[in-house]
Amino acid sequence: MASKIHIFRQSAMEAGNPGKYFINPSEKLINMASEWIALEHEDGIEMIFYRAAFKGFPILGKIYYNQAIGDFENMDDECSYIMNTDYLDARKIKGEVTEGFYKVYIPKNKT
Repeated sequence: MASKIHIFRQSAMEAGNPGKYFINPSEKLINMASEWIALEHEDGIEMIFYRAAFKGFPILGKIYYNQAIGDFENMDDECSYIMNTDYLDARKIKGEVTEGFYKVYIPKNKT
């Protein structure tokens, strides 16, 4: 039986599967957890950010095609997240800005 792929790197590490995650958020982004949400859909991951809370802070999505680099803890002093390209197709990312929210949709890799 295949082990579960976690939404966040932190929960994957706690479960003993450090490489089985979709998103690795920075500490700054984790500290603002009440201002954004990540949802897993059958075919992708959706992240929704409350724009007013991030005023003045850019939200950066990062891609490392050598995933071993992205597997390190995201210690950047910014609101960022690293996409795990082992499980997400970051080339097909879609973003949408609405009046109050910034939405990002990252499709899962087809297996």
